[in-house]
Amino acid sequence: MQICYINGSFENKSDALISVEDRGFNFSDGVYEVMSFSEEVLINFKKHLDRLKRSLKELRIRSPFKNFKSLELIIKKLIQLNKVHSGYIYLQITRGTAPRNHLFPRSISPNLVIFTFSIKKDDNLIKKGVGIGLTKDKRWQRCDIKAISLLPNLLEKQNAFENGFYEIWQIRNNHITEGSTSNAFIINSRDEIQTHSKNNLILGGVARDSTLEIAKKKKIKVIEKPFTVSNLENCKEAFLTSTTVGILPVVEVENKKINSGKPGLITKMLIKGYNDYIYSQINE
Repeated sequence: MQICYINGSFENKSDALISVEDRGFNFSDGVYEVMSFSEEVLINFKKHLDRLKRSLKELRIRSPFKNFKSLELIIKKLIQLNKVHSGYIYLQITRGTAPRNHLFPRSISPNLVIFTFSIKKDDNLIKKGVGIGLTKDKRWQRCDIKAISLLPNLLEKQNAFENGFYEIWQIRNNHITEGSTSNAFIINSRDEIQTHSKNNLILGGVARDSTLEIAKKKKIKVIEKPFTVSNLENCKEAFLTSTTVGILPVVEVENKKINSGKPGLITKMLIKGYNDYIYSQINE
């Protein structure tokens, strides 16, 4: 039976309850984080924590923690209670429970929910690469906040599935912003990594930032600047990143092959570097 953490207590998932007046339920008034753990070690915890703090600040939601060290202890205890060694953590904080009103309620406590989950990874996706589709970016102008309002992302991920793509990359003013659940990258003709700059139009992914750090250590030039659809269609390589998949090669765009439909050498180098980076945290 799976155990989750809810507002100060560890509960069976089937018994955990949140009020129907939770503002996350009524207004999507909340933030979330997804982080991975391996051998019971939290991966990139500080990066996730920094982003969580920023999201809370931007939405003016009070933190449920006096000291964020307690969050780490709660998560580790949750992992132990569920008797899982590797997987993912979902954490959600909403503004709290109050009678439905668009205005911020006064003096309410935020609602906190944390649970573990697993995803079966398909190693063939890394070996063979994936195909993506393209669509207009329909999201709001504050994509940098990891808010729980994800309806545009859900619709595009479903569209990707129904059209035989792994993912959808979104376009704003003829530039690729990011995927519905991932950050987007190309390797240009000069063997440089190019990805959208970190601003309000994308969510600055933890895997994204880690990948760029790895690339710079390997002396691969990084250009944080939006690339066009034409740049994508004519690039040497492409890949995507997210916490749940790490780095995945992109070998087709709208059924047009990139690098003859095979993962490129630089992408493979980055995948190895990323895996080494994760292993180094586990073995600290």
